[in-house]
Amino acid sequence: MLFAATILAGCAAHAADALSISLPLELQVYQRDTQDQGVVTVSGVAQNGADVIEAKAELAPGATRGKPTDWVQVATKAGIDKGTFTGQLPLAAGGWYGISIRARQGKDVVAEVSIAKVGVGDVFVTAGQSNSANYGKPRQAAKDDRVVYFNGKTFGPAKDPIPGGCGGGGSVWPILGDHIVKAQGVPVCFRSASLTWTEVKNWMPGVKYKKFQLYDNLAKCVGHFGKNGVRAVLWHQGESDSLAKTSAATYCEGLKTVIEALNKDAGYQVPWFVAQASFHPRSKKPQEDEVAKGQQLLWQKGIAHKGAVTDDLGQEYRCDKVHFNQRGLTAHAEKWFDALVTQYKWKVAK
Repeated sequence: MLFAATILAGCAAHAADALSISLPLELQVYQRDTQDQGVVTVSGVAQNGADVIEAKAELAPGATRGKPTDWVQVATKAGIDKGTFTGQLPLAAGGWYGISIRARQGKDVVAEVSIAKVGVGDVFVTAGQSNSANYGKPRQAAKDDRVVYFNGKTFGPAKDPIPGGCGGGGSVWPILGDHIVKAQGVPVCFRSASLTWTEVKNWMPGVKYKKFQLYDNLAKCVGHFGKNGVRAVLWHQGESDSLAKTSAATYCEGLKTVIEALNKDAGYQVPWFVAQASFHPRSKKPQEDEVAKGQQLLWQKGIAHKGAVTDDLGQEYRCDKVHFNQRGLTAHAEKWFDALVTQYKWKVAK
């Protein structure tokens, strides 16, 4: 029995060597479209002269939404260049899916590999300053395993601190992810491009802030997911502009420039949700009102959707007069969720 098990293990290892997969990654989330469909990219290298690459999807245990597929041809001999291939597997929104990929020579299967969890759902890039990053207390972790973070290379459970965001504390995003998964039944991914203590002018294309190129990093975060690969940018920033006495017009025009540049670089119109976030304990109300008005102008002009309004979260919601405690993070997440529900007309069970 031991000898037989060794032979089987050796065959499995040989099959894996004959077919290596670079995409999809484990826990990867692909953005669904307006028809609640998505396309999973399947790419890799097949050895031993495979002439057909096929893939199929099965719903993983715990999935509440999705539609399994039979074997689908994703690459043929004409599309396999020296063993390298790239194809597409269309899927209905949902998951997790277990994805199986196999290489065939004629009717013979020469190798097969699988990825346990891949989803079609929503991808968000978060940006702004500290309340968009890891300055809340305590750290948060999503309750549902369909909420993930992307660190630029791999996907992992949404457990703070969120990669890419400054600070080492907690954020709003795992809580928001749980809300979305519960309402929509699809996996959710967050990628952070946030940095503390920034004014909107620091995010302008070509501007270097300290050692950071904030716009370039934001564009890279969005661009990594490909064309139409991001549901929206969730922007929470403005406290520093209140301290800087930024006018409403300056704030609106500055962020408009960022949004337009990103659309051009991304190659599609990336939706933005802009929060009303102007409160700082060291700023004066007239200064905060100007920044809030600038954020409202972006909504009114149709440049961005209305995001979370957090100016009304007083000191009982804050751990250090600025950043959010558990109560504040919970309320912040609910405000973001309400903004998404309003815009996308999601049905939410009461």
